[in-house]
Amino acid sequence: MVVGDVAKVEELIRNTALTKGIRTTEFFLDYDKMRTGNVTTSQFFRVIWENFGLKFNCEEERSLSDKYDLENNGKMNYRRFCDVINLPFDAKQMHIDPRCQKLEPRELLGSSRSLRPLSPDSEKYMEQLLRRLQTFYQRRGIFLRVLCRDFDAHKTGIITESQFYRSFVQPSGISEEDVAKLVQKYGDPDRPGFVNYLNISNDLEALGEVMEEERAPYLPRIRDMGDYLPPKIRPDRELQQLLDRIRIAIFKHRVRSIEFFRDYDKLRSGVITVNQFMAALVLAIGKEAQLTETDLVKIVAFYKTPDGRVEYREFCDMLENAFNVPDLEKKPTQDVVRPPEGYLGRNLPVLMDCEEARIREVIDIITDEVQKRRLMLYQYFKDYDRSMAYSRVITPSQFGRILTFLSINVNQEDFRLLCRKFADPTTGDVNYPAFVQTVDKDFVNYTQDTVKDYQKEPTPPEDCELNPPETVDFDSLIQRIRHHILVNRLRVVEYFKDFDHLRTGTMTKERFLRCLSSLGLSSLGHHNLTKAQFEALAEYYRDPKDSSKVLWGRFENDIESVFTIPYLEKMPTVQVPPSEIFVIPKPGTMDWRFASDEQRERYDKLMSRLSAYVAERRAHLYPYFKSFDKHNNGHITRMQFRQALAMALLHCSEEEMQTLESKFANDDGIDYVAFFGEVEPQEPLPFLYVERMKEMRLINSKRRLPEIKPLRDLETIMLKIRSKVFKERIRVHDWMADFDKLNCGRILKVNFRRAIALVVSLFKSLKLRFLRIITRLWVTLSTLIT
Repeated sequence: MVVGDVAKVEELIRNTALTKGIRTTEFFLDYDKMRTGNVTTSQFFRVIWENFGLKFNCEEERSLSDKYDLENNGKMNYRRFCDVINLPFDAKQMHIDPRCQKLEPRELLGSSRSLRPLSPDSEKYMEQLLRRLQTFYQRRGIFLRVLCRDFDAHKTGIITESQFYRSFVQPSGISEEDVAKLVQKYGDPDRPGFVNYLNISNDLEALGEVMEEERAPYLPRIRDMGDYLPPKIRPDRELQQLLDRIRIAIFKHRVRSIEFFRDYDKLRSGVITVNQFMAALVLAIGKEAQLTETDLVKIVAFYKTPDGRVEYREFCDMLENAFNVPDLEKKPTQDVVRPPEGYLGRNLPVLMDCEEARIREVIDIITDEVQKRRLMLYQYFKDYDRSMAYSRVITPSQFGRILTFLSINVNQEDFRLLCRKFADPTTGDVNYPAFVQTVDKDFVNYTQDTVKDYQKEPTPPEDCELNPPETVDFDSLIQRIRHHILVNRLRVVEYFKDFDHLRTGTMTKERFLRCLSSLGLSSLGHHNLTKAQFEALAEYYRDPKDSSKVLWGRFENDIESVFTIPYLEKMPTVQVPPSEIFVIPKPGTMDWRFASDEQRERYDKLMSRLSAYVAERRAHLYPYFKSFDKHNNGHITRMQFRQALAMALLHCSEEEMQTLESKFANDDGIDYVAFFGEVEPQEPLPFLYVERMKEMRLINSKRRLPEIKPLRDLETIMLKIRSKVFKERIRVHDWMADFDKLNCGRILKVNFRRAIALVVSLFKSLKLRFLRIITRLWVTLSTLIT
């Protein structure tokens, strides 16, 4: 087509760019290395020919050269050309707001429809003809675009009439005249004898969507659409973290996951067995994502179908579209967010502050050594990386060998820190490119953008109604926490002091939340703190000097007041309240004080009857209820409670059962332990502490009894000692020689008592009094005894 005016040529290029979704600037950058904004004339028209599919004649090329060759040096200013092609609005239409102007492309691939109008009857008949064609093609699975594409070598959407007749599949109910009318309607007005098959195909697809809407059943107007929607599934945070880890590994290692699963699916049904799914997943990304058997079971449970198989196709679509949008060519306005460069790379681990400081000192020393000697470290490390696929890691022993070879002396402790700092998270080896880039400023291994949050959160519109904030009763929250601490006998300080090394009594909010979770105040514990409740606690115990920290010491004193009052030794007149006042019922328990008189009377009669039955039959109820309590928390469901009563032959009417449930039910179920306390009451153990203290005082007040028939004669005492020594084969000299270091035959009176006490036990002080007269006759006494 010969176009003399440059505006028509630009309009043709603009329509082609809008139709194909081409970004004009990207193709010229390959020829402009210095980013000057200019390319040669041959390069300019080569880009238009190769990427736009447009080839102009000499007159058209001359008109474009005259406009964009600004300096008359044979170079085209492609930046100005791109600004004209990507024109956001028409500057000549000043009466229209530029924000309301929008360039709309012409027909597909810049073509145009026939200008020959048809009569209303012919248009109606043509619509019926297209409906019959669409029905026939949809049933047979025929695509007109695919049939005609073989004759369209340049992909312009236009073929000749003879080619259209050859590729057109004619149903039995359509005559040759109908086909002729179809060719007449979709003929190209600028090129006689050609048919725009792409417009026919798109009209058939649009008409098919209209027919689908017409065949859709009519739904009556309902009051609440939520009744027809499936229940919302609570997201599993651990499963989401596991899937994110697999998606990142797939993206980093460029793994086509579906190829590993497709080998087990011969019929391409999208489902395989559990063993096949686990084997394919381990083979595809098991080592890179560090998957365990527990992780595999969790993934299988999420994607499992009712018939016991696994939907691998949905799983693969989720993995491979981690940072992409499926069918992106059909969504030109979709914003695709990809992680910044280097964000998913082998990031270095973070050590303790003291270790990081020491690492910086060692790296500074090595950096100065490398700069002074002008060492090229990368080549030395690369020689040891001979594994398959160029892993970019070496073992710690190889790392130390290279440092020794280069005369870079590092002591053993610093070497361990270097290995830990540059360790690969997957293999545990040393990431030598990161080490070389750290110590050699001229070497660049990888770069990382400074973008911290690469995924932007969608911001709600200003007029969007958000959920109202949750109201928190702080007093009831503190009571619930005190009850939890009292019942489980927990020491709050043991869970908090490890995170406060300086014992300042403060910590950050994140650590405060972690300590509360370890204390049992989480979804895995006995009481799940909501976000609003945690914010209320953090706000109440906020440090006035630092708003980012929490006074956990004050929180500990308030909570542990259930056991005692601090500094009680300084307040002798203060009365400590009993711990029983801090015990509160579980959430959902009915306050029996507000029960009606009818309920109280029915409950008393029922418990009297059940207690009498249990006492008469000697029934043991515990096994019937314990078999239903799998979690050992003292609670079972309402249905299980009724089944246990029936198994124990404790028959109750429906009204009596409702009374029991209202008495012992809470949010966790039926408290059958409290039910046992009412049915089988036990006498409380007596408080014997006072009586025991009286007995102890009475025993201590009595005087020691005098010795019965004490020995008052020296010969009798010596005879008793001789008999004791002879019976037990004791060498008295050995016991007393330990106290005579100089072997002088004399020892102190105190040491003599000790030696005699060791030889003859349980000597009374009265007997030893008569032995004082023989202290000077030590040698003679030893001779007489032996």
